Parts: sequence; structure tokens; C-alpha cells
Amino acid sequence: MQDKIRKINNKVYYRIFKLILITAILMAVILGLVMESYNYYKDMMVISEQNNILSVATTVAAQMEGYFEKKDYYLREILNEPQFQEEFLKLTQGRVKEVKLIELLFRLQKQEYIALELIDKYGSLLKAYTNDPQYVYNMGEDVKKAIIAGKETYFIEPKGERSINITYPVRIDKDVLGFIRMKLNTNYIFSTYIADYKLNQKGYISLKDRYGRLLFHPSNEGIGEDVVEVRKRQYPNYDWSELESIVERQTNKETGVGTYHSIWPGEGKRVKKISAFTTSDVGDTFFIVNFSLDYKETISGIEGIRNVTILACLLLIATGLVIIGYIYRVEIKKNTLMVETVYLNELKEKNALLMHQSKFAAMGEMLATIAHQLKQPLNALKLSLYNIEDYYTLGENDEDYLKKLMESNYKFIDKMAKTIDDFKFFFKPQYEKLEFNVWEAVNFAIDLNTERINNLEIEVSLRGTQSLTIRGESNVFSQVVLNLLNNAIDAMTEGNGKKYIDIGIEEKEKEVIVEITDNGGGIQQEVQDRLFEPYVTTKGDHGTGLGLYISKNILKEKFNGDLLIENTEEGTKAVIILPKGGGSVYEQQLA
Repeated sequence: MQDKIRKINNKVYYRIFKLILITAILMAVILGLVMESYNYYKDMMVISEQNNILSVATTVAAQMEGYFEKKDYYLREILNEPQFQEEFLKLTQGRVKEVKLIELLFRLQKQEYIALELIDKYGSLLKAYTNDPQYVYNMGEDVKKAIIAGKETYFIEPKGERSINITYPVRIDKDVLGFIRMKLNTNYIFSTYIADYKLNQKGYISLKDRYGRLLFHPSNEGIGEDVVEVRKRQYPNYDWSELESIVERQTNKETGVGTYHSIWPGEGKRVKKISAFTTSDVGDTFFIVNFSLDYKETISGIEGIRNVTILACLLLIATGLVIIGYIYRVEIKKNTLMVETVYLNELKEKNALLMHQSKFAAMGEMLATIAHQLKQPLNALKLSLYNIEDYYTLGENDEDYLKKLMESNYKFIDKMAKTIDDFKFFFKPQYEKLEFNVWEAVNFAIDLNTERINNLEIEVSLRGTQSLTIRGESNVFSQVVLNLLNNAIDAMTEGNGKKYIDIGIEEKEKEVIVEITDNGGGIQQEVQDRLFEPYVTTKGDHGTGLGLYISKNILKEKFNGDLLIENTEEGTKAVIILPKGGGSVYEQQLA
């Protein structure tokens, strides 16, 4: 009897041991799968984040390159002006005290400059245009280099004024009479192109020169010094080989991503960071644009899921050990349910990752839209500058005409500056209540396109009530109208025969309606149903597919309005619907 009991007990003990072993192995496998899945999605999230911030860094670098190319263009155009050459020669001879074109350039863009300097061929200062009454001229390495080489030089000064200097020789009949040095204000560049880019709580963009010396960093520590040497001096006991490797890649003009250990400003604690970097060319030198994020902050969302999953597994093991001899089949079902739970969690993580990526795509769309919306005002400004050039070249003597040109230029520049500010704060609530005249806002958009309209011989008519006002931001509304006008003009670029755009402003009981009708042939049916989706365009490679998408969002968010597009017999009609109350969605929520 005892032997039978012993055998039965042994079988029970063996069964319990086997079930415990199987459960332990099963749970170990599940935990391994969970951890492997966690590590996989963690790596994917880091890679995705690196690609996103690399896209932002590349966009910033491209914008900065465009900015410096524009400054180069200004200098070359001024240097070729006979008026400038004549006045500069007189300045070197002491016959005049001002050079009008340089004075005008500084007055229009003085916030962008530390100084505009006119220098003789020996390096002595002739005239400096600056906002600093205590400004002191310093010849510097760049002027010495320009004197020796007799050609333009580009120089990044990481210390002191922290300026970007572009120096061009002034030549008359191939003889160098002197130099003009444009000292660009890096604080302006940083605030315009970089300051608004911040990701998560600690993400930031920093700038270095080609030698790895810091130009901008949130901590403002070690500015003008080699970033690796600064860190080694601050924390000599840390291993900085990862940072050295990344900086070496950066100074070799590489574009890429990486991970390294460093410290956060003001904390002094060694942490892991992810970074993306590229370069921005300035003549024969370059900036290093670096975007850094906290590694733990990047993966914080998925870490919470990992901890919850591990805890659930441990609780399941404990429960299984207590009742394993009694509910074998129930435990199998629980394991199956747990696997299904893990699978659902993985799907949830994928969706969260896609939503995270869409945030950066929206940022890129906004940057592309700003460039798209500024294109026409810039063209108009360029044409006006050509008119000024012709004015002086042809020796005209019509001060009223010149004054009108200058006023037009100021208008374009002010409007572009405000456009940038408005789009910069587009997704931020703005509660200030403003009223503007709808007729004037529409007419302003037409004025911006006057040259294109005239060149294509398009007849534009504006009709309706001229005294209607609504609450909102007039320049933002004008941007929407401008985009719709551009679409209408683009549709008639290659057409023949009579071309027209009819704009009507109509007041109804509760709404203001603005209709823009053209005879440009209309929109293909397969595209029409998706017009307000991002990346849908009728212009092939010439369109971004964002114009109507952004315009509709502007009307909805800023004016609580709407945008409709429909085909007519001859072309397309765009209908802007504005509630008479005006105001944004945010204002109505506050009311």
C-alpha cells in the first residue's frame, strides 16, 4: 500500500515538477519574445527618430545655404553697379562720406548685420554701417586673406561677435580699390532658422564651425571652443571617444546619425543621446548642424509597455505555481490570452510609432509651405529691384517713381516677415481679436501676382461689397487667396485665347462668401475627390500637393471657415466660406 501511495505521490510530484518546468520554460520563452520584440521596436523607434531629426537638420541646413546664397547675390549685384563703383572710388578719395546702395541695404536689413564695412585696399576702414555706437573695427584674418588673394573670402568667427563674414574685393577696370565685408549676425540666423526647432523636453539644435568649435549651444558653455576639448575639461573622468568619433565625422562633412554618451546642460549627469547631423555650406567653408535628443526620453513610451508586460508575466507565473496542479487547461488558456495580449500591444506600439512619425512629416510640410508661399512675393521684390537698377542705369530723374518703388519694396519685405511669423505660430492659439477688410486682403493678393497676371495677359475682375470686415488675421487670409490665385494662374500658363479670373465677394445672412473662378480647363475627376489630401497635386513635379491642404486647414483653424473646389464649364471655382463672426476655433471656445 505504501509503495502504491509512494508511486502515486511520485507521479503527482513528477507531474507537478513537469508542469512547473514546462510553465517556467514557457514563460521564459514568452519573456524572451517580449524582450526581443521590445528591443526590436525600441531600435526601430530610435532609427525612425534619427531619420526624422536628420530630415529637420537637413532642412535647416538647406535654408541656411539659401540665405547665404542670397547674401552672396546681393553683394555681387551691388559690386557690378556703376553707381556703387563711382561712390566707392570717391569714398577712397575722401570726396564723399556715404555709399548710398550700401546704406540702403543696411537700412532695409539692419537686423541681419553686425556691420557692413567698406575697407580700402590696405585693410583700413573707410566706412562702417552698424547699429552699435561702440563698434570697433577689426581687420581680422579674413580681410588679410582677401588682400593677399584678391578674391572673395568666407569666414566664421566663433568667438567674440560670433559673426559670419563675407568679404568681396571692389574692382574697377580689374584693379582692386578695396573691399566690402558683410558681417552677418549669427543671433539673427539662429533665431530665424533654428530657435523654434525643439523636440521633446530636452531636444535641441547646435551649430559648430568646420573645426568642431561651438557657435551655438543651449548651455552657452564653451562657445568658440572645440566641443570635445570642452567636455574633456569639464568631465575629465568620462570616456569621450564616442563624441570624438561623431565630431570627426562631422568635420569630414559627413551627413548621418549616431548615438553617444554626453551630459545635459546644468545637470552634469552622463546620459545617452541620439543625434543627426549634416553640413551647411557657406562659400568655401561650412557649418555643422547637429540635432540631439535624449535616448531615454525617445524610448520612454515603449519602456512603460515593457515594464507592464514583464509585471503581468511575473504575476502569471506566481498564479500558475499556486494552482498548477488543479487548473492545467486554464493555465494553457491564460498563456494563449497573454500571447494575444502581447500581439495587441505590439500592434498598439506600431500605431503609436506611425503617429509619432506623422508629427515630423507635418513639420516638414510646414517648412515646405513657407517656402512655397514666399515664392511670389520674392519674385515681385526681385522685379522691383530690377526696376531700381534700370532707374539708375538709365539715369532717370523721377523721384516720385523711385519713391513708389521703394515703398513697394518695404511693403513686400514687411509682408514676407509677417508671413514667416504667422506660419511660425500657426499651430499655436492666438486670441487677439482683429478685424480686417476682405476686399483689401483679396486685392493685396492680386497685387502680389500683378507681374504674372500681366505677363500671361489674364483679365482679373474683383466685384462685390468693398466694406465687408471680418475678425481674424488679414495676412493669413491673403495667403489663402494668394495660393488659390496661383493655382488659377498656373492652370492658364500654357493656354491660348482669352484668359480670365473672376473674384466675387458676397455677404449673406451668416456668412461671407469669396468665389474665385477661372477658365483654366478644370481639374481631372480622379484628382478632384482627393484635392484636400496632402501630397495630391495636379501640377506633376512642379507641385508639392500641400497648397490646398494647408489653405483648408488655415480657414478651418484661423477663421472657423471652409474651402470648396468645383469644376465649371470652362475651368475651376474655389469657394471660401467665412462665418461673419470670424475668429479661430480657439476664440470660439473661449467665448
